[in-house]
Formats: sequence, structure tokens, C-alpha cells
Amino acid sequence: MKKIIIKNLWLKVLALFLAVIVWLYVVGELNKGTPNQRALFERILPYRIEAREVPIKIALIGKPLNGYRVLHEKATVKPSTCIIMAPKNVLKNISHVATEDIDIGEFTKSVVKQIKVKPIGGGVIVKGNFFVTVAIPIEKIERKKEVAQ
Repeated sequence: MKKIIIKNLWLKVLALFLAVIVWLYVVGELNKGTPNQRALFERILPYRIEAREVPIKIALIGKPLNGYRVLHEKATVKPSTCIIMAPKNVLKNISHVATEDIDIGEFTKSVVKQIKVKPIGGGVIVKGNFFVTVAIPIEKIERKKEVAQ
């Protein structure tokens, strides 16, 4: 293993040095020049990647069992936001990220689950943790008893 690293070490260092020099040159050229030159570079490298923090929404499907209800206003997700990265023109159309679908028809009491964030696609990268902790409060509906007279 040590031989692989040491063999031709000076060539590896030279290649790394040249790669850094070329990268610095390209970045410098992107930031200077006439508007025509910048437009040319933007055609060559058209995607400006940006990042934005967006809320995570819980995706509930189905209906609760008869006699039960979901307290939507008390449902929580932690973390409540995530950072997404995408080209600027794609990013402007994204308002939130959703969790994988959770079927609430199978629960009769409050539930806490660890669940994945649904992939977005279209060149969008969700940065950080792909799992969130979701707490869904479910309660039994109290029926009023009628008094017979």
C-alpha cells in the first residue's frame, strides 16, 4: 500500500499543482473580462448552483380509522428545515421538501417515526440528513352520550 502512494510521488504532486493553477485561472477568467467573454463562459458553464433553506412538510395519506382524528396543527417534524442545492432557475420553483408518504389509516394512537425525505429530482440535492423525526398526534374522538328521559 505504501508503495502505491510513494511511487511517482513527484508526478502526483506536479499534477496536483497544475490542477490548482488551472482551477485558479478559470475562476479568475470567470470573474473578469468583457460582458461578451462572461456570456461565453456562462454558455460553457451554464449552471450557477445556489443553496436555500426550505421547510420540510409531512406527507400524510389516507384517513384515520373511524373514531380517531389527526391533530394536524400539532404534528411536528425535526429538523423542520433542510438546505437544498440546485441551479438557480430550478431552485426558484421549490417552496418546500416533503417526507415520504405516511399512511395514517393504520394508527390508533400518536406516533413518532423516523422517515426519509422524499427525493426531489431535477438536479436538486438535499444537503445533510436524509432522515427526519416525525411526530403525529392522533386522538380518539369522544362521543357524547345521550341521556334518555
